[in-house]
Amino acid sequence: MKIKGLVLLIFILVMLVIAGAVGTQNGHLVLVNYLFAEAEVKMSAVLVTAFILGFSLCFIIFLYVYFRMKWKIAALTRKNKKLTQQVTAK
Repeated sequence: MKIKGLVLLIFILVMLVIAGAVGTQNGHLVLVNYLFAEAEVKMSAVLVTAFILGFSLCFIIFLYVYFRMKWKIAALTRKNKKLTQQVTAK
């Protein structure tokens, strides 16, 4: 199971590198409207920025859910241990 995950991770990283190499060849300029200004930016820079922001947001949400579940499992394990000791003491 671990090897399968590693192979999948390597595949995804290779695909991202290939997509980045192809994306850097895109030199089209796009007009980006900010709240206070406008700027002409390369399309590849806009795509990279959007990808990084999306990935970061998803990673933060993932970490929140992951650690919340870890803490819940630890609390339930402690509760289970306490209840087991009470049952065996009787």
